[in-house]
Amino acid sequence: MTQNILKQFERHLRQGRFFAKDDLVVVAVSTGVDSMVLLDLLQRLPNDLRPRLLVAHVNHELREQSTVEEAYLTAYCKQAGLALQVAHWPKATHPEHGVEEAARQFRYAFFKHLLTEYHATTVVTAHHANDLAETMLMKLTRGGQLDQLVGIRDQRPLGTGKLVRPLLLFTKADLYRYARARDLRWFEDATNQELTVARNRYRHQIIPALERENPQLISHLLDYRNQLAELLAWRNQELAQLLANVQVDHHLQLSALQQLPRFQQTELLRYWLEQAGVTDLKAELIAQLCQALNNTQKPQERFDLPGELILVKDYENCWLENINKLPSQQQKAPTYMVKLGQQYPIDKQQEMLVTTTREDFATDDQVMEMWLAPDQLPLMLRPWQPGDHLRLRGGGHQLVHRVLIDQKVAAAKRRTQLVLVDAQGMVVWLLGRKWSWFDRPDDYRQHWQRLFIGITKQRGEDL
Repeated sequence: MTQNILKQFERHLRQGRFFAKDDLVVVAVSTGVDSMVLLDLLQRLPNDLRPRLLVAHVNHELREQSTVEEAYLTAYCKQAGLALQVAHWPKATHPEHGVEEAARQFRYAFFKHLLTEYHATTVVTAHHANDLAETMLMKLTRGGQLDQLVGIRDQRPLGTGKLVRPLLLFTKADLYRYARARDLRWFEDATNQELTVARNRYRHQIIPALERENPQLISHLLDYRNQLAELLAWRNQELAQLLANVQVDHHLQLSALQQLPRFQQTELLRYWLEQAGVTDLKAELIAQLCQALNNTQKPQERFDLPGELILVKDYENCWLENINKLPSQQQKAPTYMVKLGQQYPIDKQQEMLVTTTREDFATDDQVMEMWLAPDQLPLMLRPWQPGDHLRLRGGGHQLVHRVLIDQKVAAAKRRTQLVLVDAQGMVVWLLGRKWSWFDRPDDYRQHWQRLFIGITKQRGEDL
């Protein structure tokens, strides 16, 4: 019996390639039967597969027996020549509610610390098939996304390394039989019998009741889980190919997204967000985002997401921004009083220039001949402001804000948009986009100033 489990364990590790012979692997050991079996199996691996081991134990200080368990494991590791690290979770820091989750967070913080401190590659835990079945049924009962029904994954990233669960193919009964055959010592945690804990109710009441209906329950759940995992992997491959047709430079092209059936849009949107690290997405949120991205009446919107991220919709595209890295609204370009012949930066590639002769511009520069009245000078270059407007031919006005909307200028570019204004504060030019119209008197050539205003490209020095 023990040889069969050992061979299965060895074969599973070779197929999964969870770690290499020279890796340092942190083994989470609570002294329960599951983790003592895991520790024994790892020590019995053949030389070409057995990694270096660092045993990690957390004394939660929840039971008097915890001291006995720690002392036993210390003696065990000393006799076996295994390195051991122990962490205590002080009673004074225990919360009044949610102790189970707080304890879990403490354990995993300890494991992450060991990965970094000892340059380990992997943490292995003793989760087994019954744990997996309990998780699947709990997820099914609570509701959620299809991906969650996979339950416990056999590996996932953790800190600077990864977390591996190599016992998922074994049932609790398998582990008990192995432990008795190997004459291993373990400790039972009395709190695992408390039915006030949801998982314990599934473990001691719900699953046994279902097994009375079909003794093969655990096996069937594992089979369903494997089928589902394969289908989800296939789905993700399809979504990755679909995303490649919709995404450009981390931006989703809304016109391409909107051509897809709605069910593909929702799945693609979820996949895109999860790839960016946005997790725990509710179906309602995905539906709302999908609806908003298809709403042509609101071409610009922003949505708060988990993880301090913002989804930005801006006309033809949408993308993600970190709320902590958004440019400050107060950071605006400076205001310049324009001098003839002097160049003023617009961005890294272009500058604005006002001169009295066309020859100061290259043939490929954007330039306009303008006649301005003496009381319009000097000109000022500054960021646009709410209320700025351009004069239209015929005497009307148009707000700069409306021009930017009509020309579908992205919000990020709007924040840096510049205007050239006269001495009265009237917009002469919305740079690169639209000019104001000024009615001229008959004698404007005698009394007004002829200027050439335009954008010139920054050019490197001639060699």
